[in-house]
Amino acid sequence: MKDVMKQEDVYESKDKRIVPFLLTQKDLDFVGTETRYDILFFKFSPFEKCLRLVNEYMARKAPLVQPKDLLDAVDTYRDRVFEMKDKRMKYEIPKNNQY
Repeated sequence: MKDVMKQEDVYESKDKRIVPFLLTQKDLDFVGTETRYDILFFKFSPFEKCLRLVNEYMARKAPLVQPKDLLDAVDTYRDRVFEMKDKRMKYEIPKNNQY
């Protein structure tokens, strides 16, 4: 099945600098998000291309990105993080109230 993606082909990151950069890359697929231990991970594919871009980013040799695209990606990242935090807060019982 071509639609089923192997787990090894997915790059995951929670880094607030890396994720928006990867969101701007047209040749990557944003696979979705996953929450583990109250940490939100963003998933991208293919893994090898993501890894190359992250290494280039860290070495300050990454492809240039249009400022508006980057700011839109930062907003998307922030929206997802705050959405996850809001959902978690709705289901938590306040510590000073005992039931």
